Amino acid sequence: MDFDFGSLLAFIIFGVTIGVVYGIVALGISLIYSGLDIVHFAHGEIYMFGAFLGLVLSQQIGIPYPGAMIGAMILAALLGMFIERVFYRRLTRSGGGYTVSGMGMIICGFGMSVALMNVAFLIWGADAEPFPVDFGIEPLEINDISIPPSYLLTAVVSLCLMGILNYFLRYTKIGLAVRAVAHNKDIAFLMGINVPLFISLIFGLACALAAAAGVLVGPMQSVQVEMGYLMLMKAFAAAVVGGFGSLPGALIGGILVGIFENLGAAYISASHKDIYAFLLLILVLMYRPAGLFGIVAKVKA
Repeated sequence: MDFDFGSLLAFIIFGVTIGVVYGIVALGISLIYSGLDIVHFAHGEIYMFGAFLGLVLSQQIGIPYPGAMIGAMILAALLGMFIERVFYRRLTRSGGGYTVSGMGMIICGFGMSVALMNVAFLIWGADAEPFPVDFGIEPLEINDISIPPSYLLTAVVSLCLMGILNYFLRYTKIGLAVRAVAHNKDIAFLMGINVPLFISLIFGLACALAAAAGVLVGPMQSVQVEMGYLMLMKAFAAAVVGGFGSLPGALIGGILVGIFENLGAAYISASHKDIYAFLLLILVLMYRPAGLFGIVAKVKA
């Protein structure tokens, strides 16, 4: 088989596009890990809820696609803050700081995942729902491979969201307070920061990112109740590959996972596409256990 550089470039573009979506969800996982010191195992269901919320706002209410995305992000943020405040915070003890009951939080996360999936099933049913969007842009043609406009816009919007998040965390007072809470909650409390409030803010930001990813993926594939599980696994792999707890690492890890699985599907076997992300994860853990960015994680649940 002759080597086709055009096809390789197209597969890499496909990989980068879905990879930045993995990176967005992985960013949320890393944010919650930094703030709550746990892995949020219900984050895939927040992603799924975001996709359905965007579908309802866009297709049933008639809000334009950009507005539907923003609306889904706001609603998912509120949902995430409600879950953190009502359910997760009861498993913590605030005696000046914010102490996490690790195993309880993990079990609660699994339970919340099942609960959210069943709530979504009761609301929207088990059938996959199409999410048609007319972007008004012609597909990009590379040799005989056509790249839909949804893929290109997904990559652009994802990178813009990451840039906005980076600016918010680095150059705003609230963002600096969020970073302080994520770095050390006890010291942040002593400096006068309302730690529980900023924990809720971190959770809301992470859920908003997951919802944005769901709305971006919706036009590329159908929206269904069980779509969150596989995305959680891919995003978790991206976070670990990049360096768990590293926000830039989440983006790089997501892009690498997306490219790796697309090239594997193109040149090895498309029927085993979903395993390539975890093969990359195993390879990275074998040779660089802390991830590509080399952040040494604290002992956390």
